[in-house]
Amino acid sequence: MVLPFSGNPLFSSDELREDDAEIQKLRSHKDARFLPFFEYDPPITESGELFWIPWDVVQFVCENPDSAIFLGLADDHSPRFAVDIGESLEHWQNATPNRFEPIRSVAVKLANSRTSIVAKARSILKWIAEHRFCSQCGASNSVLFGGYRLQCTNLACRALRFPRIDPVVIMMVVSPDNSKCLLGRSHDYPERIIAPLAGFMEPGESIEDAINREVREEVGISCTDIRFWGNQPWPFPSSLMLGCIATAVTDQINLNHAEMAFADWFTRSELEKIFSDTTGNMIFPESISISHHMMRAWMMNNASIPHPI
Repeated sequence: MVLPFSGNPLFSSDELREDDAEIQKLRSHKDARFLPFFEYDPPITESGELFWIPWDVVQFVCENPDSAIFLGLADDHSPRFAVDIGESLEHWQNATPNRFEPIRSVAVKLANSRTSIVAKARSILKWIAEHRFCSQCGASNSVLFGGYRLQCTNLACRALRFPRIDPVVIMMVVSPDNSKCLLGRSHDYPERIIAPLAGFMEPGESIEDAINREVREEVGISCTDIRFWGNQPWPFPSSLMLGCIATAVTDQINLNHAEMAFADWFTRSELEKIFSDTTGNMIFPESISISHHMMRAWMMNNASIPHPI
């Protein structure tokens, strides 16, 4: 299964990215196309396609055209880049009627592997913008490797930094007989949404360790038979969602009210009713999330779950 924000169709090798002179040549190539971003959102056309622009338009609409990052080569070998146009829309509005849209709605409209291009671009652009200075000595950072490395400009430091990825475990906890699943809502979730439990991994943890810690913290239940289900990049700003199925050793919930607003067990028939009635007091997560797809797969009694980790 290719989940939203997954399946990047662009090819980008280290050999190419480390050649700064070649990256500069590709930027001005006649077939090069750039995906612009404004406040980390991309533009789409009236027909719902990503709106790519050539280098001459980039130079007109962007405050810093040379800040474009390399995304890779398309199937036709055309170079693809992403660029932040800056803080003003004035030149953009003079150049095109296409508008920037929130990335979540863009992902819903694209609904295929092109969402991974948007996810990658957004995560890297945001990482560069938020790490302009060296965390070791405070000097400014320069951008290298097509956008995937930052290096301190202080010759006495020269510290290298790499893009940050935050792994998150998301677990479909099921009863020992697999007849019901455990879903909940944390306090920072929108009202009505129910979803599998989830949490950030900590240093020194395996996936299994993180799952057991999070489930015990949130609902007081230990898990066993942890099986990998699937994974998804999540560009808000740069997480990797690690979806797993875990079997609970008990169905007795001891809710941590400080972390969770709600948690309960649900049968497949109950989930079917929730899924079909979007006006009820409980709804599924948005369809671009791995949570949604894990819940649907379990609801449909999908047995194609990989072997234990």
